[in-house]
Amino acid sequence: MEPETYIRALNTHLTYLFAFACKINEVDTFAALFLESRGAQDAGWNTVATASEVFSELKALGSKSSPLTRTEVRQMLCLYAQLAEAGGVYEGLLNTMQVAQLKPYNLWPFQDLVRVRQSPRAVVGPNANAMFRRLAEVAFAIGMTGLARLLEIAFRDDIRNAIAHADYILVPEGLRLRRRNGGQSTLVSNAEMVNAVQVSLFFFELLHAFRQATAESFRPARIIVGRFSANPPMPYKLELKDDGSLSLSTDAPGLQVDAAYERQRRINDRLGGQMVAAYISPGIDLPPALLPEISTMGFEVLIIGFENETEFAALIAEVTEHGLWDAAPIAESANHTLLMVTPLGFRKVSTGAEFKAWLPVVDEVHII
Repeated sequence: MEPETYIRALNTHLTYLFAFACKINEVDTFAALFLESRGAQDAGWNTVATASEVFSELKALGSKSSPLTRTEVRQMLCLYAQLAEAGGVYEGLLNTMQVAQLKPYNLWPFQDLVRVRQSPRAVVGPNANAMFRRLAEVAFAIGMTGLARLLEIAFRDDIRNAIAHADYILVPEGLRLRRRNGGQSTLVSNAEMVNAVQVSLFFFELLHAFRQATAESFRPARIIVGRFSANPPMPYKLELKDDGSLSLSTDAPGLQVDAAYERQRRINDRLGGQMVAAYISPGIDLPPALLPEISTMGFEVLIIGFENETEFAALIAEVTEHGLWDAAPIAESANHTLLMVTPLGFRKVSTGAEFKAWLPVVDEVHII
């Protein structure tokens, strides 16, 4: 995929992710902005700062007007491999996606990928391959297939592996991947290397931009009634402070809910851990082109069928009684519409165009 195509697609799907996650659980989405919030918290002990430095150094090399020297190419590839390993940054993305699964905010979301070696004893953290495989798996699991495919190609495994294991040869025409431990040797051309680096820079920079935009929405501070991690719902004060730090606090004595929280809880419960679900009454035919069109927009729809009309009618009654409609239900024959739910609420949809118009608005990304 060409870098400019990649960044535009990524901009679209990150827009959907952050908008939907904020609707599902704004408190945990805010908490996901905290990176490496465990262990040593003194100044100078957060690898996210290192990742930002690596990004800046890689971008500076990639922006040079003159051809890179052999040493600079090697430096660029080493920085590329380091950026792929910036797990302190990518754990925030994992926490954000897991909001859709109603999983509580996790201080250490990649922990189950950590291996403990007994002899000699060592703790081995997951490498970039494992982290991005997990990110893509979760994106697929929540039905964001478009985002999943973009995560799969954010960094090239073959280049990262070759650099990490010194299993490559730099030649004038590109990068030879020797694969000395098995596999077909291949050549990554200079153009392919440039594209890979540009895609990685776009990914890292755009992810940071969405995190920052989300943080800015909490300046000034806002009070949100919601659930933080595994705690009961209560009012939380969420704030991006003037010094750039994030603050999450509460003085509530215990469980408290409001109407907005209860409405969203009911919607979340009907999503089944995905971003888009559809409920089908017996005897109803799906609009033939609808699901394929939604698929091209990067979503897999969770289909939930009812055994009888009574169950379907009960759902409609619940949606109406508790104000779960995102818009007034379309007064068309039920045979030509599909009852769908996203984190925004319920709607009856009959065409791909209607579904697309329902999605969060995507701002144009400007490539400099």
